[in-house]
Amino acid sequence: MENRTKHLFLKTLCLGAGLCVATATQAQDDRPLIEPDVTPVPVTEALIDTENFEIGAFVGVLNIEDFESSLLYGGKLTYHLSESFFFEAGVGFAEGGETSFEKLAGNVEVLTDSERDYSYYNINLGYNVLPGEAFLTENYAFNTNFYLIAGAGATDFAGDTRFTLNAGAGYQVLLTDSVAVQIGVRQHYYRIDVLGAEKTSMNTEVSTGLSVFF
Repeated sequence: MENRTKHLFLKTLCLGAGLCVATATQAQDDRPLIEPDVTPVPVTEALIDTENFEIGAFVGVLNIEDFESSLLYGGKLTYHLSESFFFEAGVGFAEGGETSFEKLAGNVEVLTDSERDYSYYNINLGYNVLPGEAFLTENYAFNTNFYLIAGAGATDFAGDTRFTLNAGAGYQVLLTDSVAVQIGVRQHYYRIDVLGAEKTSMNTEVSTGLSVFF
């Protein structure tokens, strides 16, 4: 009886040892044959700050139809509804030049000096179409946005205030968490009859600016 008990005890130990060896062998087999030595490279990105407001200034060129191109400057205030949509309120200032008729006729003036002062203000809705990244170096990237924008407002020019529609596109680069630069192109549309029959004037704006999130 004692021999049988010893036999069962030894048999149990052998089975347990066999299971342990099998488990250890299986665990070793699960490990990759070659373990790659990869060190992750940290990338620093400029992100939009947590604030939703953005204020900025811009400068550029405005082609006033029939009244030459002029230096344009202004400012804007933007509220970001989400990562895709934003509202923008903008104001711009320029000065109309001489028409072809005035240049040819000599002393004839179609507008007075004060009537050549050009200003606009508008409220627009923008949409970030293609958010992406621009790499300055291998380890530093700027977040970017290509956006479409359109809206309505008014233009003060030629002694009258004219209802104005505008539409365009722009490209924004975030330099830091709270500072961005952008370049944009827009068309401004309003009705005018200064030179004869009433028509739709299309004025092209090309500008660049700097803005701060707060």
